[in-house]
Amino acid sequence: MKKLTKWRRELDVKIGLQHRSCKTKSRKKLLKSKNSNGFGLNSWIDRKINEGLNAFVKGNKVTIVLPEKLNFNNELESTALHFNAIRKLTQKKSVPHKVYKLGLVNFDNLKSISTSASLVLTAEMSKWDDAIRNRLRPNILNWDKEILITFYDLGFFNLFKTKPVNFALLKNETTQFRRIIKYIKGRCGDDQKTRILKASITDIIGDEINKWMFLHSGLSEAIVNVSHHAYPKEQGYIEGDKNWYLTASFDNGNKELKIVFYDQGIGIPKSLPASKFKEKVLEYLIKLPIAERYRDETLLKAAVELDRSSTDEPDRGKGLQDLLEFIRQRGDGSLSILSLKGLFELEIKNGLEVIRTSHFENPVSGTLIIWTVIV
Repeated sequence: MKKLTKWRRELDVKIGLQHRSCKTKSRKKLLKSKNSNGFGLNSWIDRKINEGLNAFVKGNKVTIVLPEKLNFNNELESTALHFNAIRKLTQKKSVPHKVYKLGLVNFDNLKSISTSASLVLTAEMSKWDDAIRNRLRPNILNWDKEILITFYDLGFFNLFKTKPVNFALLKNETTQFRRIIKYIKGRCGDDQKTRILKASITDIIGDEINKWMFLHSGLSEAIVNVSHHAYPKEQGYIEGDKNWYLTASFDNGNKELKIVFYDQGIGIPKSLPASKFKEKVLEYLIKLPIAERYRDETLLKAAVELDRSSTDEPDRGKGLQDLLEFIRQRGDGSLSILSLKGLFELEIKNGLEVIRTSHFENPVSGTLIIWTVIV
């Protein structure tokens, strides 16, 4: 077999990046023709129900019944599948009558949910509520009490015009060791809202957080990067779509602080190849075997390892590195990034760093970043 020249390898990578960022005309036409009438959604939902989506269809309305456990650790595939179904069923504003629409999300079976999963679910419900002009009303009659308190503390019920229960009385009946901070919803450019989170964390763990400069700069940079990359106009995003979500939790038992950031954009694997910084991405990918170059987890790892972002500004693009430095200073923690079908995780224990990447079947729509430290 003839050995490929460096020029040919670079050309192959460039073509692959164009496909990865959906810039080729043929790919755009294919996607448009496949989904133009909306009925592709019906077949997708029917297929996923057969494959494990806990849902049923009545007429054109779909009820999604949340499983007992939702988290991005042991239940990643199931969690991503149910959240992805919510997103798909709520993103089309004008479709034929027979195309499936989301009718109800049933929480009755839910018994356990992680901080990151609760934030993503709240974000998806908020997006749905925005799309139907704030007409959602929660039916909490059969909800688990611990789940009720979790979502109350998170601020979930602030989405709705009426509060459905007296939570002050309910809190006395629960035994939660995890304290959850009310989520913050911002628009692109609202990086100063991280001060609200900082103040809330200070209330829980004290003034020690004031010394964690890398934490504040990393969070601010993540929000700035959303402004630049997550919601490109050429892919149909409007100003009302450009939201991000932020929360934190503290486990009194193991003294674990977890901070979670989520945006609902195109995802890092798509935004990185389409960026102004693509030359450096090309240099990174060309060194890898062809089978690994365009996998989502590979591009997530590239985003972490590259030393600056596509903005081409010397003071930009250090957000992920700042967060890693924050974890290194603490000596015990992890940074996890989930976007589309890829996961990147860097864990530090006793000063030793371990990097893991993995690929999964059901995508996380957008980008989810989770920092965990022991305080």
